[in-house]
Amino acid sequence: MKIIVVDDEIAALKAFLPGVVDEISVECRMFSNPRTALEYCRQNRVDAAFLDIVMPEITGVELAERLIAVCPGVRVVFISAYTQDEEAIAARLGAQLVGFCYKPYTREKLVSLLAAVRRTAASPKLEIRMFDSFDLFVDGVAVNFSSRKAKELLALLADANGSYVTMDTAIGNLWADKNAEFGKRLYRDAVYRLRMTLKDVGAEGLVTFGRGRAVINTQLATCDMWTFLKEGGVFSGRYLPQYDWSIVTESALDQRRKRESTD
Repeated sequence: MKIIVVDDEIAALKAFLPGVVDEISVECRMFSNPRTALEYCRQNRVDAAFLDIVMPEITGVELAERLIAVCPGVRVVFISAYTQDEEAIAARLGAQLVGFCYKPYTREKLVSLLAAVRRTAASPKLEIRMFDSFDLFVDGVAVNFSSRKAKELLALLADANGSYVTMDTAIGNLWADKNAEFGKRLYRDAVYRLRMTLKDVGAEGLVTFGRGRAVINTQLATCDMWTFLKEGGVFSGRYLPQYDWSIVTESALDQRRKRESTD
């Protein structure tokens, strides 16, 4: 679970840290500047934000509203030295507000709030689009892949529609012009980069990697191509045009579209 803590008082941040480091499943980033925290959340998926309420320039409540806009699944916990109008704040933030933690905090209270965050945190909504071009969306936001080949590898796995793709098949499609040993190195690098990207956006479970093979979990995402195969629908005739290997599936999809249009 990834959380951020935002408090303009450095001493308060340091006081918070010991209460969370013992939670081995928690990855915590700390910010004294709300704008820096907001920019971080634009680039990274965050499960929860622990926010001081009284801060210069941007209040904790205002920051929470901005964070929710850029990271829709985030859960919010407010940390404050002063009693707040909890009912009014809850009316502004709705279900994404988990609770309040008043200073000085206790470890027991922090652990309790982390447990509440874990219970209420929503799984990200994953959507794969393959008609026209390939993209993975997490909660409606397109994922920025650090590696072009890692993205293409995910496209190849999605094209397999729940069937395993072997390393040899992946190399034959993505690195056909490379020798076998170099192809294996490139495959392993793409796997590593794809793993890291999926982890960063909270979608680790989307792909299962095994020894020399990988498979996409079709139960964790929606996909226009998978839906077309199950239910029919609209297909423009363009399928992953950026990838040469997609022509086999595109031909099969086009034939099905033509059959359905004449029935």
